[in-house]
Amino acid sequence: MESNVDFHIKDEAERLLKEIELVKKNVENSEFYAGMHLDLKQNKTIQKHIFRLLGSHSHVQVVIYCLGSIEYSFKSQFQLAVALLLKRDFPNWIGNIEIYDPCMSPADIIVFEKLGLKVLTVDENCKKRVQRPTMFYMPYPYHYLIGNLLRANWSSSCLNKIFVLTNSFRYTLTNMPQCRHALETVVRLERILDFTTEVDIETSDNQTYASLFSGLAWHFFDVDPNNDIDKPGCYWLDMQRHLEEDFLENMKSDMTSEDFAEIWVDYRGARCLRCNNVPPPPGWIKLNIYGIGRKGDQPGQYSGIFQDEKGKCFDRYRGDIDVEDNVIVGLEALRIGLAGCVEGRLNAPKLIVESDNVILVHYVNGLPEPNDTAMHRWKEIFDMLQRIACVVYHIYEEINEASRDLALNGECPNSA
Repeated sequence: MESNVDFHIKDEAERLLKEIELVKKNVENSEFYAGMHLDLKQNKTIQKHIFRLLGSHSHVQVVIYCLGSIEYSFKSQFQLAVALLLKRDFPNWIGNIEIYDPCMSPADIIVFEKLGLKVLTVDENCKKRVQRPTMFYMPYPYHYLIGNLLRANWSSSCLNKIFVLTNSFRYTLTNMPQCRHALETVVRLERILDFTTEVDIETSDNQTYASLFSGLAWHFFDVDPNNDIDKPGCYWLDMQRHLEEDFLENMKSDMTSEDFAEIWVDYRGARCLRCNNVPPPPGWIKLNIYGIGRKGDQPGQYSGIFQDEKGKCFDRYRGDIDVEDNVIVGLEALRIGLAGCVEGRLNAPKLIVESDNVILVHYVNGLPEPNDTAMHRWKEIFDMLQRIACVVYHIYEEINEASRDLALNGECPNSA
């Protein structure tokens, strides 16, 4: 093959074209496609939304993302066949089809062009912003790509011009893993579901079609132009609310210190936690710690203030230490506070720790590993963290003022 690559690519494309025709016949004769076809002709909900979308336009643009490669995947061939059949059977409202996938092979591109599809040459990462009625067909995309598509069209004027054939948003939101890459998708789906009409596509008992198209659904958006989704900062506020609600839900769970560390090693959390004195949720107490290293004749100083559910100070401590590093001093403050909890003096099976030293928070949550000087204190802290449920996160200096005043001046108000 190395001696005549172009010949083999073109030959592969010709053979793929024949395969696609066979697959189209298979899909056309399936119960799955028959039901899908019938819905588009008779389902009043679908017809209402398509009529609204079209407005003064005669056809909708179709964009296919996340198909994969038809040269290397039979599943991709079946999923492409659906789009080709819809274009054939509904020429009165389905217009041109554009397609892109980073996995497209040279043979794929030849096939797509011979089938009348426009092959996009730039990887838009599913961020196409629409100007006219557009249908997006995304068979089984990565979660973050749904977020990309919604972000690119995050206004009532754009969302009301698109509809999406992809995995059920409801199912996706329920089953999406908690990870940084999926966070935007979660927040946008939570917000958009109230304005989404989702119509499930039934699969037959045929195992092939159940595997290929299970969970596929039509998604239509109808967003009131007066909704605050169009306001600047709307998404940022939605993200903050989500992070705060997620934090409170985690507090109600049976998560361990290690579980919390896995989250806070990556997430900064909601701004409201960093810049407000938020009382701990029911069943938790809170410890604010502060540490500053030795400077000249002034020894290192540290402190800790415990708060109950009402935000009232019920215990405190402070001390001096002959250490220059602020983080080491802060770790000493944490060590003493944890010792009081695990020894049973404070009856604290669940503890929130707030510190204005972001590097200390990184160390405790595992990013990065403490240096040699901090390690011996960290090992003792780590052992104690195994004995209680503890979450450690960063707050801004002005919120930690009470702990700082206690460390430096020996003064502590009734609430931190």
